[in-house]
Amino acid sequence: MKKVLLSTAVALVGIATVAGSASAADLAARPYTKAPPIVEPIFTWTGWYIGVNGGGSFGGSSTGKLAAFSTAPAGNDFTPAVAAGGTPRALGVKHNGGFGGGQIGYNWQTGPWVWGLETDIQGASIGSASTVVFPGGGGIVPSVSTGRDRIDWFGTFRGRVGYAADRVLFYATGGLAYGEAKSSISNIYTPNTAGVFVGSKSDTRVGWAAGAGIEWAFLPGWSLKGEYLHVDLGRTSVNATDPINFPGGAFATYRFKHDFDSARVGINYHFNSLGPILAKY
Repeated sequence: MKKVLLSTAVALVGIATVAGSASAADLAARPYTKAPPIVEPIFTWTGWYIGVNGGGSFGGSSTGKLAAFSTAPAGNDFTPAVAAGGTPRALGVKHNGGFGGGQIGYNWQTGPWVWGLETDIQGASIGSASTVVFPGGGGIVPSVSTGRDRIDWFGTFRGRVGYAADRVLFYATGGLAYGEAKSSISNIYTPNTAGVFVGSKSDTRVGWAAGAGIEWAFLPGWSLKGEYLHVDLGRTSVNATDPINFPGGAFATYRFKHDFDSARVGINYHFNSLGPILAKY
């Protein structure tokens, strides 16, 4: 009897084991879960930006050249003074100085190409004074001649076209320029009764500007730029007269050319530098 019970128990254990294995095999496999995508915003130059800049001017034309002078009637003839050097033919004024201001603009990016418009306004201290001393000679008494030319502010409205290598933008730019130019001339003889010729002119000029630059987006929303720009505000003619000693109308006319080269650095804040979301798996 014990043998029969033992055999029955072993058989039951075997049947349970086989049944359990079959049940495990019938279970569905664990479903595969895909890892969530990694999302990264695409950088774009498209959008509005605003910033500040500062720089310096250099070069440009040597300005303050004698353009015309009276030759008649008798007693008002500048010809002997010009020939001797008492009234110089050129004063050699240069447009060196500094400036600083702000800019605002908008870019459109299509592929690697970037198109834009930018306007800026600058407070400036550009210009100088140049003096020519004539010791006397050739029948002309000594004289001191001084020319001054100054640009106190200027602005531009320019188009931009560039090529973007991701966060680095190379661009060319050009358009309208405007600003205030002040010019003056004095040609003073010794004694003063020999002539005190003075004249000045101040006006707002309109011209053009062109150049090139590079801009680097170093942080989300922020970029640094370096830019070269040539600005030309045209020419101004100034008449120097002495109505007290020469009421007959003796005059000398000097022409000032208001142009300069400039280099500036700036920083911009971009309001939409991060574009659509790009998913990476």
